[in-house]
Amino acid sequence: MRRAITLLLLLANTGVDAAEVSATLADGKLGARVDALSFPSTLPKELTSGLTNRIYAQVTLADAHANRGQKVVEIAIRYDLWDEKFSVVSTMDGTIAESRTLASLPEVNALLAALPLPRLFETANLPAGVELTLRVEVLLNPIDREKMLMIRKWVAQNNTPEVGGRAGISMSNAIFNQIFDQYADGSNVAAAWRVSIASAPFRLDSLQHERR
Repeated sequence: MRRAITLLLLLANTGVDAAEVSATLADGKLGARVDALSFPSTLPKELTSGLTNRIYAQVTLADAHANRGQKVVEIAIRYDLWDEKFSVVSTMDGTIAESRTLASLPEVNALLAALPLPRLFETANLPAGVELTLRVEVLLNPIDREKMLMIRKWVAQNNTPEVGGRAGISMSNAIFNQIFDQYADGSNVAAAWRVSIASAPFRLDSLQHERR
């Protein structure tokens, strides 16, 4: 509970620079890559804490008329304090898609600098000559609705000065209002650090197939 609250405080006022989304094509599937995400300056310390950090990406594929699909990718990063290596596990819609081990923080930073979200959508039923876009919403260490309600209740109880003049935890309600606003669109998760970016329009027949 206390770690979640600390993360909210650290991330609440973090700005996000412009990032770019590119479409990728591999094994007959359309994917995305997000370049130049400006993660919080506190992230390297969090990554080496031994606790699991999660990056949540919701990817929506659309044309000019309608959405053609949506996938959710979650990347869990955990530093093993004994082996001094990073475990990186990617899941898509709840199923493990990829698991890898990285030897150093610079390798993790390189991965995050060009965040791969490959093989999301089957291309067989997608029109080759129609312009498509990919919208990616990225959240860092998201908190689900139920846990957020628990945190809000806990903070409210501990924000009241105790008998004898000892003050409880001080936290602006604006932080919670900022996060709860994200639930208004029906989302089940929210985070203090959150960014939404979209690709430039592209056509499938203009993409170069990647070998990975």
